[in-house]
Parts: sequence; structure tokens; C-alpha cells
Amino acid sequence: MAKNLVSLRLVDCPSLTEVPSSLQYLDKLEEIDLSACDNLRSFPMLDSKVLRILFIGQCLDVTTCPTISQNMEWLRLEQTSIKEVPQSVTGKLQCLCLSGCSKMTKFPENLEDIKDLSLVGTAIKEVPSSIQYLTRLYNLNMIGSSKLESFPEITVPMKSLRYLYLSKTGIKEIPLISFKHMISLWHLYLDGTPIKELPLSIKDMVHLQELTLHGTPIKALPELPPSLRKITTHDCASLETTNIGRLELGLDFTNCVKLDQKPLVAAMHLEIQVSLLTPLSFFLLSFLLDSSHFRNVTFVLQSGEEIPLGSIPMVLPGSEIPEWFGDKGIGSSLTIQLPSNCHQLKGIAFCLVFLLPLPSQDMLYEFDDRYDANVYCDYHVKSKNGEHDGDDEVVLASGNTNVTTFNMKKWDSDHMVLLYSNFNLVNRLREYSGNEVTIKFYHSIHNHGIGKGGHEIRRPSELKGCGVYLDFDENIPADKKFKRKFWEI
Repeated sequence: MAKNLVSLRLVDCPSLTEVPSSLQYLDKLEEIDLSACDNLRSFPMLDSKVLRILFIGQCLDVTTCPTISQNMEWLRLEQTSIKEVPQSVTGKLQCLCLSGCSKMTKFPENLEDIKDLSLVGTAIKEVPSSIQYLTRLYNLNMIGSSKLESFPEITVPMKSLRYLYLSKTGIKEIPLISFKHMISLWHLYLDGTPIKELPLSIKDMVHLQELTLHGTPIKALPELPPSLRKITTHDCASLETTNIGRLELGLDFTNCVKLDQKPLVAAMHLEIQVSLLTPLSFFLLSFLLDSSHFRNVTFVLQSGEEIPLGSIPMVLPGSEIPEWFGDKGIGSSLTIQLPSNCHQLKGIAFCLVFLLPLPSQDMLYEFDDRYDANVYCDYHVKSKNGEHDGDDEVVLASGNTNVTTFNMKKWDSDHMVLLYSNFNLVNRLREYSGNEVTIKFYHSIHNHGIGKGGHEIRRPSELKGCGVYLDFDENIPADKKFKRKFWEI
């Protein structure tokens, strides 16, 4: 072998059954990657002072953790049959991946320097309380470790922990004191667990940005931290009450059939009324928009007052359009008489009640249980009869615009989508006071299948009904015009 070899990669080599012990004489070898060597059965003892990275993945015949140098920094042994990792191996590890090691029953120890720990799909039953002393731990991922039923009490601040993945575990509760001390957590994933309640101390997690709860038997949502930017609550069949103060989060209550909707619908109406020219957050969530790149568009009055393009999207079970939607239509279209003060139009709220069954999933390539419904509307602004001499009807403006985008899931009953946004259409309607506009809704579904490259299917929206609410601000003078400014979020 080459004495100066630094990196050895033998990925996807089915003929490789063993690794020669002569590797220990390569005193410059820093990295070994043996991923997907399906027939590999063993790995030699290495007393290397320079080896830092070792990947042995998808090798189910490997049953023993390799004996290697204590200078190892990155060790990946996913989808192997090992049962434990010796303490002598873990001394200086910063990244340890044991995902898919279904025979692993013991939480690894001696991880003082660990930053990234992945234990997805293991048979570990307990997380030791000593985890709180891992002062550099940034990410802990235990998704699918179904035998894990409890989480320890954390009594000292964990200042480095940012990501905690407990999805699809057997965890029933997290101690109140633990929430108080995970002070730096950004993302908390509890979806698919049997957890029934969140401790009130969750409001003290002042850096929490994302919380996933979908598919849990949770009954109530307590007060949440103001830092939260995303929450998923779909398929929480036991959810009855919420204490969510910021609707601009976007809320998806698909199949939450016990939920008391009235406070949420009333809160949305109130927020629209009192918002006036105050900023609305432009975080259109991934469970509704499912996209990682957006442009933030702010319209600025010549006087300097800002009117941000905001959105308050919400998905709820039911088919009764709220009373405060003054204009309602049966089916997927309606005609609205525009009032004389359209120059003061500030925003538009929509309510769309979808007709079951939804478009067939068989037409789409399913990718990560996700497929997007992009709802658009065609609009035609017409003059009233007699306003223009010699013409019974004059089309003053027409076009189409995106209304909303959301992740279309299986709905067990009638559902409606409510949202407040769409400044492009607002800007057009401001010009046509005293006329009428006809709006027709349609949608396209874009599948994200990697294998098929992705494509888009467009069709008219089959709606039971729709509603439109025009939101006015009497403080907007008629002579104020809008200019735009753009920047990337």
C-alpha cells in the first residue's frame, strides 16, 4: 500500500469481506469510508494516531465496533449489527452516527466532546441523565427509537443543544424542569409520540423556533414562546383547545376534529381588524407553503409608512364559512360589487371549502408524504352596466394570481382553508372603485418526486363554497401610491 495514503474510500464494494490489518502501518491515513460494503464482516484493530474519520455503513454482518484510536473525531456505523460502542472508542468523538443499529440497546457513554449524536431507529430504552453534562452537544436525533419511553430530568442549563429529535419514540412526557433548562433549543420534534400534554414551562424556551406535534394524542396547547416560527398540529385527533396568540405562524389543524374552532376564527378576524399598518410576519410555514426560499415584499407609502405583504394561513375541519366573510359563493367562483372606497383596500381574506374527495394521490409521485396544492384565482374586473356609453359590459382588468400554497394531506372530512394575504390582487382592485370583480379559483398540484423529476397538474378547484372579506383602512388617503422594495429573507 501507498505509505502516503491519506484517504481510502471503497464505497459499495460487495466483494469486500474483510479489511487487511496492514492498514495500521499507514501512518498518514486520516479517513476510511467503507459505506455500503454489504458483505463486510470485520474490521481490524488499528492503533492509529491520525485516523479521524471512519464510515462503516449498511454492513449488517459487522457485529462488533472496530477497536480504533482514541483520536477518532467522526464515526459512522449506521445499519450495522453492533450492540454497543466501547468507551475506549468514544473519547474524542465529535460526531457519532448509529442510525439503523436496531440491536443497539445501550446509550453510548464517555462522549465529553460530542456535538452530533444520531441514534435513529435503535433499541435504546433510556437516555441517561448524564446527557445534561455533554456541554458541546448540538444535535440529538433519536427518531424511531420506539422503545424509548422516558426523557431524563435536566437540572443544569444545556447551552449548546439546538436540535432534539424524539419523533416516533415511545416518550409519554418530558419533565417540566427539563424544558426549563434546555434554554438554547431551536427545534423540538415530538410528532408521532404518545405525548398527551406539554409542560407550561415550554413558554420559557425563548429560542424555540420549530415545534412538531402532528399525530400525537395531545389535548391542549399551552402558551407558546414568542420566538416560535413553525408549529405542526395536523392529525391531532384529541386536540380540543389552543392558546396560540400569534396567528401569523400559520396553523394546520387537518383532521383535528375535536378542536374548538370559534376562538381561532374570531382571533383571525380580530387580528385582521387591528393590524392596520403594523408589520405582519412573512414566515409562510413549510407545512402550508413547504418551501425554503421566499422573497419578502414590502409596499411603502410615499409618506414612509410600511405595509408588509403578510399572510395568516389556517386549515380547519369544517365547511361553514364564518359570518364575517361578507361575500360568499357556492362552488369555486363568486362576484363581488366593489365599494367606492377601494383606494383604502388594505388586504383580502379568503375562505375556501374543499369538496371531497381530494385529487387522487395515485396521480402523484409521493415523496416524504408531501405534495403541494397551489391555489390560484382568475379575476376579471368589469364595469357596471351603463357606466360606459354604448357598452353593456367592459372588462377593465383581468389576470391570475397565487392565493396560497399548502401541503395537501388526506382529509377525513370537509376542511376549509382561511388566509389573509395576496397584496398583488389588492393593488389591482384599489384602482377600480364602484365596479365588480369575478373571482374563479383553480389549483395545480406539483409533485416533488426526485425519481420522476417533478411535474405540475392543473385543474379547476372543486369547492363547496368560498368566501372573500375585503379589509379596508380609512387612514389610507386616495392620493397615496405604492412603490415596492425587495430583499431576500
